[in-house]
Order: sequence, then C-alpha cells, then structure tokens
Amino acid sequence: MRRRPFLPILALAALPAALSCGRSGERAASSGPSPRATAVPAAHTETEDVASRTRRPAGGRAPVIWLGLDGLDWDLLDRLAAEGKMPNWKRITEEGSTAKLKAFVPILSPVIWTTLATGIGPDLHRVLDFQEVDPKTGQKVPISGRSRAVPAIWNVASAEGRTVGVVGWWGTHPAEEVKGFFVSDHASPILFEGLPKNGLAYPASLAPGVEQITAREGTVTDEELTRFADVPVSEIAAARASGNGLREPLIALARTIGATRVSSRVARELYDRNLPDLMMLYLEGTDVVGHVFAADVPPRLACTSDADFARYRRVVDEYYALVDRLLGQWMRRAEEDGATLIVNSDHGFKWGEDRSCSRDSLNPATAGFWHRLDGVFAAWGARVRRGSGRGAATVFDVAPTVAALLDLPLDRRATGTVIQTAFPDLVSPARKDLSSIAVRRLATDGVSEQEASEYTKKLLALGYLSGGEPGKLVPPGGDRPGLTEGGWNNLGLYLSLSGGPARAKEAEAAFHKALELRPDYHSPQFNLAGLLRREGRDREAIDWLFRSLASGHADPGATAATWGIEYQESGKPARAREILERAAAQYPTDERVARQLAVLRFKGGDCGSAQAAVARFEGTTQDPDTLNILALLATCTGRPEAAIGLFRRSLALKPDQPGAIRSLEMLEKGLPAGSEKH
Repeated sequence: MRRRPFLPILALAALPAALSCGRSGERAASSGPSPRATAVPAAHTETEDVASRTRRPAGGRAPVIWLGLDGLDWDLLDRLAAEGKMPNWKRITEEGSTAKLKAFVPILSPVIWTTLATGIGPDLHRVLDFQEVDPKTGQKVPISGRSRAVPAIWNVASAEGRTVGVVGWWGTHPAEEVKGFFVSDHASPILFEGLPKNGLAYPASLAPGVEQITAREGTVTDEELTRFADVPVSEIAAARASGNGLREPLIALARTIGATRVSSRVARELYDRNLPDLMMLYLEGTDVVGHVFAADVPPRLACTSDADFARYRRVVDEYYALVDRLLGQWMRRAEEDGATLIVNSDHGFKWGEDRSCSRDSLNPATAGFWHRLDGVFAAWGARVRRGSGRGAATVFDVAPTVAALLDLPLDRRATGTVIQTAFPDLVSPARKDLSSIAVRRLATDGVSEQEASEYTKKLLALGYLSGGEPGKLVPPGGDRPGLTEGGWNNLGLYLSLSGGPARAKEAEAAFHKALELRPDYHSPQFNLAGLLRREGRDREAIDWLFRSLASGHADPGATAATWGIEYQESGKPARAREILERAAAQYPTDERVARQLAVLRFKGGDCGSAQAAVARFEGTTQDPDTLNILALLATCTGRPEAAIGLFRRSLALKPDQPGAIRSLEMLEKGLPAGSEKH
C-alpha cells in the first residue's frame, strides 16, 4: 500500500506573527511517518497534548473559554460519568456549577447557536435555517454569517478591546475580522467537505495551516474505527468505499471523529499561541452521533436488529470518551490560565425509554423528535461558585453571562440574564445599542450549484432536509441573503410559540410567506393550523390541518387522532367528531383513527355507530387497545360471548392489563350456567 506522506501537526507554527495578539509558545511534539496508509497515526488530538505551554500572565482580567457541544444531554452524561467513562466531565459537575439549559422551538442548530452567540432571538438575528438564498441567483446555499443581522459577542469583545478566538461556530463563514483569530464552520469536514476554502480563516494567512491540520486530523483509518464499532476491518473498508456518503453509519462516524479532532486541534494550537480573553469552540459531533447511533445504545430498541446492536452499541460511549479527553485538555488550560470554563449545548437528546421506533432519528419529518428542549450548561474554574444542585437557565442567558464575565456591554434587545446560580456576585452587563458595531467579513467566492447540491445531500443524510425542497427560489435581490421557505416557516413557528398572542399576525404572515415560496409545504400548513386553533379559528384550523396531512405531514392518522382527543378534552366534541370522521374517510385503514372515532361515538351513547367505525379491524388487529374497544362495544350491543373472546385475545397479546382482566372476570361470572366459553 502507498505510504501516506507525513503532515506536520502544526503548520500554524510559522504564522503567529500574523495575529495581532500573537505570542510565541511551545510546539506540540510531532509523530513520525506512518508505515502504511491505513496505520493509526502515533497520536491524535485527544491523546496528545504539549508537555508544557506558555501560560497567561497572572493578574488582570480572567479569560473565558467557551465550549459549545451540540446536543449534549444530561441523561447520557450522567450515565457516562457514573460509569467512569467521562471522568473529566464528572469533575466539572462536582467542582463547578450546572444547570438545565432550556432552548426554544424550532430546535435547529444554526438558529440556536446564533442566539447563544448574540443573546438575541431569531426574529432579530435572522439565522433561521441550514440554508440561505443567494440574493442574485436564488440558489440555496449553506447558511453563512451574512444572514446574521446583529453583532455576535466576538464582535462586541473586539470592539471593546478584548482579544478573541473563534473556531467552528455555526453559521460563521466567511471568517470575520476580529482582534485575534477566527476559523469559520467550513473547517469541519462533516457538512462542509468539498466546499470552497477561501474565506476560511482570519487572518487569511492561517488558512494553509488549518487545511494541513484538516488533512492530518481529519483522516480516520479503518483500523481506528474498530475502537468504536465491533465491525471487522474488511467490512469497514467496504462500507467506506460504498459511495453512500453520510447515509452509511461508518462514513458518518469517521467524518465525525475527524471533524472533532480538526476543530479541537486548531482551537487548541491557536489558543496556546495567542491566549485570547475569549475563546469559543464549537463541536458538532456530539449531536451527529446521536442522530446516527442513538437507536443502537442499550437498552436495545425493538426496531434495532441484533446485528446492528452488536455492531454499534459501543459507538456513542467511545465517542463521548474521546470528547471527555478533549475536555480535560481545556480544563488544564483553564486551570493554568486562571480562566472560567463554560460548556453548554443548544438542546438535549433522547437516549432512554423516550426513544421511539416509529420516529426515525434520520428522517427529516421525525428527526426533531429526538431533541429535547432541555440541554446542558456547566461552568468550572475561576469565579464559579460550586453548585449544590442543578439549576435552570435558558439559551438566552449564556451571552449575558459571558459578557458580564468579560465586562462587555450587552445589546439592549437581548432578553436573558446572568446565570446567578453559577455566578452569584456577577454584575449584570450594561445594556446598549450595539447595532453600530462593524461586522467585517473576508471576501469569498460564491458557492456553485454543484457545491450547494453536495451540501444539500449531507443535510438530507442527517435528516435536516426532506428532499422535496426546491433547489432555487426567486432571487430576493439586495445585498443580504434571503430566507428559504424553511426559514420563513421557522420564523413563524418561533413567533407563534415564543412571541405569544401579540405576535400572532407576524407569525401567520411568515407561514404564508413560506407557502408562497412552496405551496405544498406541509410544515407551515400544519403550523398555521396550530396557530389558528390557538386563536379559536377552528374552521380554518381544521382545513389547514387536512391540507398538511395531504401534503405529507408525518403519520397523518396519529396526528388527526391527537387533534380529535385535544378538541374533545377542550370541550368541543362536535369539532372532534368532525376531524375524526373526516380522517376515517381519508385514511380508512388507520386503526388509531377508527378506534378514536369509536370511543367518541360510544361516549355519545351510540354503540351501533361506534361498532361500525371499528368493526373492519376485528378479524386482523393485533392491537390490544383495538380489541378492548371492540370488546366494550360487543358488551354494549348485547354480545357478551363475543366480548369475552375479544378480551382474551387482548390479554394474550398483553397480559398485564388490570382493567381488561377485571372486565373479563365480570363477563365470565355473568354468563348463564352451561354457556360456551371461547
């Protein structure tokens, strides 16, 4: 096999003078050349750290190291810490302060990470999707910093004379001019491999070094993957050669490990050379491994095959152990430099009994179901009060907290507050109009149609898009990127759920704007239905509900049944019956709809009509709930023997049903002597 040429670990070493705040530092030890192309390098980012490094001088302002880890969830972290697989994280939680960090809907990474960086909601910062619309061509391209309409905390810090370092934060390409260094999210090979690299880094002279680190740390060998997955090397090689991209779990795993190493190495080396007042690093992999492998962690889901469970059950634990080693490196730096270390996620993730076989974590219609609103916040190091319990905060509170730690002003439109459980003595930052702060970005070439298409394929593979979206829209004109139909839908959803009744009209207008761009788009149709229902406009709401179901809303039968239940519980049985009868006509094979309609009719005293709604399923159903309703209706219509048989079928499928057992016993006791028992 061909030998892989040796790449120096730190091509950035030649570039410290390019940074306005550069300092010389110790260089990381380099490994020798690999003997074979597939051999594991001598060391990677998570296992190799410098023996000594230049420390920040004592005294002066304490710096902030802010690590953003996508999709961290307390359930998983608590388990891994208890099992000894994340000892550094355990130390952070025991010695620092923690909180559940509540996000908002829509739970989309670019949207929430921009809120975290600005302290401002998406209605104002205008990052609302994974894509934006090129103002001149109408082509959908990757979301960029050009969509952001407000300054981020790194812009504020630079304007106030603080030095900053930013690596990989969502929606930050092209790189921004700051007092320090800036590496955009396009350095990550998960979603952005193959996209143009000009504009990748500020100062621009850093870009070649970043690309060299990407070439080395982004390379994950087949043998390395056997540490994470119980798959033979030959099968790993075949899977990675399949051409399936991120849809192949092992390709997604390799890309995720590589991206984590690349971003961490770049951030670590640049931090050590420049010692900024504010260091911000974002890692996407903690969310990606959830979407790809959450169905494979113990306990095994019924829909996960024995083979997949055996192959992938260790992946998540091993990947998080890698992340924990990286956390240890940043804890070391925080300790040596007198820094405050902040770690947070944008949302949580479902890892336990709340996982669902009916909602695929990679299906765009259901991927969001796997997210939890409650994410993770932890603070450790300088100025942090050790917490006695897990507090509560929101994603709007992190930027005000960091601003206060660095004595920075906060945009007066920001709504969050300092997280007092971690910093009880911290003075709230001054509120100012920060709209005049200049945000300067590097020049970069536009994304070609082919490059935009490749990015879209990656979004599809991870469940971020459905595949039905148009690739181009009418060019919006002007200098700023336009919103996609998904962006308008997300804006409407945010306004309708977070803005309250006062912003309902704005939300409704946003949904209609999405539908102007894509008339058959089921999400804004459904969200508009929900908004109209909350306003009491039931007739319109129900019509929009059925439009969305016809346009492709996930699981239409279950959705219609749920709406029927909710209308009944809100004291509107006529509306509930209207929905269920309409759904039963449109989805005649859906048991849930028929079952719910039967219950509604039974409660109305019409046993015969209720029996007719569900009778077609009597001979074929394997659902205990359907059998129990059939048994109830058989009793109601004077057929106790049939009811006994139906209850017995139900209990054979699910023995632990106290109500069904009692009903069966009562029926059997009431039979005349000598009656046939089925």
